[in-house]
Amino acid sequence: MATQSAPSLVTKLPLRLRNFFSRYPPQIYSAATRPAPEQPSAPVDASSLPSPYTPNRDAKGKKPLDPTAPSPSRDLLYSSSNHPNPFLPRKNFRNGKWIGPRIGLRTQADLVKLAVKYNVEALLPAGRKSTEYKETRRAERGLQIKGTGIGQKVKGHKWERTMEARLDERRKAMMEMPEMIRLWKQRGHGRGWKQWPKR
Repeated sequence: MATQSAPSLVTKLPLRLRNFFSRYPPQIYSAATRPAPEQPSAPVDASSLPSPYTPNRDAKGKKPLDPTAPSPSRDLLYSSSNHPNPFLPRKNFRNGKWIGPRIGLRTQADLVKLAVKYNVEALLPAGRKSTEYKETRRAERGLQIKGTGIGQKVKGHKWERTMEARLDERRKAMMEMPEMIRLWKQRGHGRGWKQWPKR
């Protein structure tokens, strides 16, 4: 029964995906076959992150990321020497020069869209157009706006920087308002508008 369901699943895939999987079998090239990263990164809790706005002008934003530093998005892009990932560039073992990926970015995007449609994206090799890579990269870098990434800060407008202090002052004034009204009435200021002398 299981042997009959597997061929029917393969025949339901479009020809373009079938050709790709015949040339690059998922048992060898799938993103699921990559080894675990050497230094696993701890998941970041969004509630524990500081406010993106700097409290004053002296506080500066995060320094730019080191391009050679390990990151979760780079850990996703894996290529072995025996079976190079067709979605990633690789070094030529003869002269050490870089060779472009066998499958270009436009074609990668088309293959990923088809794989997502047929729910077989996990069988594709890891690449820059995969959903997992894009989500990880977006979490690292933010929404392409300076300061929206993990642990980054923005200078912001002055009203944004001073908003918390103003809201605290307003909250404190509202809490003291009943006492202020009571004292104001005790001093005789709350007599009413009819008692004011006419001009």
